[in-house]
Amino acid sequence: MQRNFLKAVVLMLSLAALAVSVPMLSAQDAMSGAGKEEAMQKLEKMSAALQLTPAQKKQVRPILMEEAPKLQALKGNTSLGPMQKAMQMRQIANDTDTKLKPILSPQQYQTWEGMREQERQQMMQKMENK
Repeated sequence: MQRNFLKAVVLMLSLAALAVSVPMLSAQDAMSGAGKEEAMQKLEKMSAALQLTPAQKKQVRPILMEEAPKLQALKGNTSLGPMQKAMQMRQIANDTDTKLKPILSPQQYQTWEGMREQERQQMMQKMENK
């Protein structure tokens, strides 16, 4: 009898833990879905601007998929000031660029650097307008 009671308690605790964790997982999935969509849009933009080969596109995709959640977490971080966010964004971008450089041709990388510079200018304008 005591054994059945113990099994019932374990079952109830397991169900309670599951009920708590499912909403958390759903929120994480939604966040990663948005990051994935952003990464895919960036990949398409890069592909068109740099005329990536299918092989390059395949190599670039995981790099952008790794970058997206970092950027998303940084954008959502309200504890950092604009300058701190800008510095961390620059670091994330530099890490990504280091991984992209061996994949891209020198001409493609030069074009990519120009694209990054435009992104930085737009970010600076947004910061000035706030």
